[in-house]
Amino acid sequence: MTAFLTWSKDWLLGIDALDSQHKVLADSINRLVVECRQTAAVSPEKNERSRELLARLFQELYTTTKEHFCFEEALMCAEDYPGLSAHAREHVMLIAELKATFVNGVKEGRCKLDPEFLLALKSWLIAHVTHSDREFAEFLRGKNRSGPAASLPEH
Repeated sequence: MTAFLTWSKDWLLGIDALDSQHKVLADSINRLVVECRQTAAVSPEKNERSRELLARLFQELYTTTKEHFCFEEALMCAEDYPGLSAHAREHVMLIAELKATFVNGVKEGRCKLDPEFLLALKSWLIAHVTHSDREFAEFLRGKNRSGPAASLPEH
């Protein structure tokens, strides 16, 4: 089965910590999608195990996403990034959407992963990394000083 979200080198920002975290997020989304697809075909006697696994995978995605956003925002704050406020609003909106979309379905032992929502989540992640996060990486490159920006490759 093909991965729902295939990592691309084009998404690399040149900030190792962020690039690694973005890969983990993509992997976490893929694992949740695979389990949701499998849960749709599971027998009732296996439903409890599936619900527990879905809850664990959702919690992992949710926690990892929140931790990544906190890390990213702290880095932006430390670097006096002028776009921090707008960027943080994007983060808040995604966290709220994740919670609203997954929590009830996982608690009820089913996975309410609307295909349109999945495509929106996939598009959001790709757009956020390649545009919003890339703007931050470009900002760091333009600072021309030692530290994180000094080691960023040109794109």
